Amino acid sequence: MILMVKFIHAADLHLDSPFIGLKNLPDYIWSAIYLSTFSALTKIVDRAIQNNVDFVCLVGDIYDNDERSVKAQAYLRNEMERLNKFNIPVYLLHGNHDYIENTGLHLDMPENVILFDETVETKWLKTKENEQIALTGFSYDKRWVLERKITNYPERNPRATYHIGMLHGFSEGLESEHGHYAPFTMAELRSKKYDYWALGHIHKRQHLAENPPIVYPGNTQGRSSKESGDKGFELVTITESGVTTEFCSTAVIQWKTIELSVKEMKNLDTVYKALKTAIEEQQNESYSLFLSIRLTDNEHLLDGVIKKIKQGELVEALQQIPKTDTFVWVHKIELQTVAENHIPAIQKLFPNEWTKILHEIEMENLFNETTNTLFDFPGIDDVVETREEQYRKKIVLDAKEMVRNQLGFERSDDLED
Repeated sequence: MILMVKFIHAADLHLDSPFIGLKNLPDYIWSAIYLSTFSALTKIVDRAIQNNVDFVCLVGDIYDNDERSVKAQAYLRNEMERLNKFNIPVYLLHGNHDYIENTGLHLDMPENVILFDETVETKWLKTKENEQIALTGFSYDKRWVLERKITNYPERNPRATYHIGMLHGFSEGLESEHGHYAPFTMAELRSKKYDYWALGHIHKRQHLAENPPIVYPGNTQGRSSKESGDKGFELVTITESGVTTEFCSTAVIQWKTIELSVKEMKNLDTVYKALKTAIEEQQNESYSLFLSIRLTDNEHLLDGVIKKIKQGELVEALQQIPKTDTFVWVHKIELQTVAENHIPAIQKLFPNEWTKILHEIEMENLFNETTNTLFDFPGIDDVVETREEQYRKKIVLDAKEMVRNQLGFERSDDLED
């Protein structure tokens, strides 16, 4: 007989979480936002029932904060009850956002929901085919868990058909803007000899290793422009011959940034029509989209057009859209900075120094050292952008543009006249 177990690995649901950076939205879009994190949970449960999985792993930050709204708790309870009717157990631990506190304000979950407490512990499951599954994990009991909880995880239990580690924490050496909570190394995970590591905390989907699989599934619904792309969970199958994973989408709203060249364009009407065409190309029936558009090759735009873009008039015009089941909402239009052409005097006076400082400030270590104090503030990662390479480069471009503005230079094509 083939030994096989199938389960769902999801994390960072952030039920009832607000979206960041949006304002002045139509009511139907606000409604879609409000329901999006809940809809993602429903999709997880639907897929678990459809695939008749042996169990579900929810690896931390089920709620967006420790106060956890009654609506969010009731919604989770109802969805867990759906799974209970199909005898599907759920192994759930709490993370840094929904750490265990004020238990007198918590709704009890159905009997199929098995909660981990603040000490590392191993739960056991006997599947329908009599496989013995060991699941090891812990829940946060405070906002910041900085100790190396991984040291308390036992090695693979010899009685287990398969042993799964559940850990809401930070992989050391990983470039991420998220807090460095419950840190661990890849070597530490591998030393436990588990069959699969179900991770949570990092919102970007990542397969850190394949043997054994060490997986961040990402969050189930992006909530700001820094959480772009498709979001979902992993459908995992373990057999004697190995582990297979399938990514399953849950996000009803996605965030995306595109670039649009406006080369040789000058007038407002030409730019407006090009934007409308680009937006129509993004429309689809599977999900809605919050779209940011970056206009490149914009050197020939009339000053009046640039002014209307910077003042937000063009965004407001493109936000006049009909109510549809899925929508494309443009929330930002920005101009590619062309600071290299804007500050010729500095480049001519100090060419070597200018090149050197631009290279240095884009480097990860220096950038992080400069911004560490800011990012240490609780909850700051939900407000500001990431510190990844693309964002570092964007900040440098913006800084060069600010220098140009402070020094009062005009556009380079004007200076050449």
